[in-house]
Formats: sequence, C-alpha cells, structure tokens
Amino acid sequence: MSSSIKIESVVKEKNRMGECPVWEERESALVYVDINSQKVCRWSSLTNEVQSVSVDARVGSVALRQCGGYLIALGTRFALLDWDTKAVTTVLELEQDKPNNRFNDGKVDPKGRFFAGTMAEETAPGVRARQQGALYTLFPNHSVIKQLDQVDISNGLDWSLDHRTFFHIDSLAYAVHAFSYDAHTGKIGTRAFLISVTNSAITLPAARPGLPQTIVPPRKGGANARWDVHRCRREALGGLY
Repeated sequence: MSSSIKIESVVKEKNRMGECPVWEERESALVYVDINSQKVCRWSSLTNEVQSVSVDARVGSVALRQCGGYLIALGTRFALLDWDTKAVTTVLELEQDKPNNRFNDGKVDPKGRFFAGTMAEETAPGVRARQQGALYTLFPNHSVIKQLDQVDISNGLDWSLDHRTFFHIDSLAYAVHAFSYDAHTGKIGTRAFLISVTNSAITLPAARPGLPQTIVPPRKGGANARWDVHRCRREALGGLY
C-alpha cells in the first residue's frame, strides 16, 4: 500500500549538520541549528530565505523565548541570542572540567523549562569517550539541575500529551527510554525501557542499525528517526500503543 505522506524539502540551503528544528509562529519561520558550522539559522516561509547568526562554538539546540530572541545551548553553556543585534549573552557555563564535551539536543517542556544534554566529541574518526554526557534542565529563573548522568548522546527529547511521561534517546546506547515526569517540579522520575534499536525486529542494513535520533511520542504518531540511514520508522514502543 502506497503512503499518502508527502515529504518535501523546504530549506534548499546545504547544512553541515542541521538539527533541532523549531517552528516560530510569530515570524512564520523555521528556526534550527547547523551544529558543525556553528550557526543558528532561520528560514522564512514568507520569503523562502534563510538567515543565520554565527556563534563561537558548536551549537546543539535552540529554543524560543516568550519575550523574543532565542535560548541556545552551545559548547557547554546556555546562552541568550538576540537575533537583531546578533549578541550572545552567557547564562551559565557547565562541565568546565570536560573540555571535549558540548551540548547536543535540547527542547522546552510544557512549562517553559529547557532540557538539553551534553556529549563527548570524537577525538578521532569513530573514536569517542563513552558516558561522558549529562542531561540538564535550565529553569526560567536560570537555575540548573542535572537530571541524568553517564549519558552518551542525548537525543529525541519529548513529552507525552498528558505531560506525565518524558521520552529520552541515548543514541550510542541505541536505547529509547521513558521516565515518569512531574510537570509541577520539572523533575524526571522512574525510568522505563522502551526499545533497543539493535534488538528490535526492524529490517536495517547489517551492522548498520542507524543511531536513534528523534522520537515522536505515542499518540503523536510514534515515529523514530535514524541518523546515517536516512529513515524514519513507526515503531511500537514497549507496547504503549
């Protein structure tokens, strides 16, 4: 049966590593980062043009601010980006004892808290220290808590529609987990294992399962996208749907 889903490329500009797309309604624009080019980008659906602001480190994720401008996770720090002036103001720097780390994926929870995870960079092609990252939450008052430790690469951050479950992918562990979530405190709780990509009954090239990258939670469609194999698959995660 043929699929009725149409996939279309709207941003024609090439990126070295485009990540973390966020739709900004007030600008009718798609905001995203190009990690390896150290840029925050914005594609306008009105003009079909892409503008970008260069920053001084690899930027893993971007989030919208209610007052305008953006919150970004770059290097190992949280910072504010003023799009008009291109000014970057550091909010807090973390993991100064891990100079080879940087932030990766990040997303805002339903109460406006910014979740973002760190990871170790490669020291040589295919060589990376394991479990060097952590998952942090930046609160609106600029306080920070560490939610998880000994993480390889945080990806696929999202919440269930009732906000009671938090989803997290650790890409190098090839694992998708769900945590109980307290929307009042912003803290994650009990972990539940959902799926192991390498052990799942999914037909993928031998020895190349693809790193799990992004998740659309159950009741939102249940898709899991894979990096490096150009695929997006719908999977039943632990029998949740």
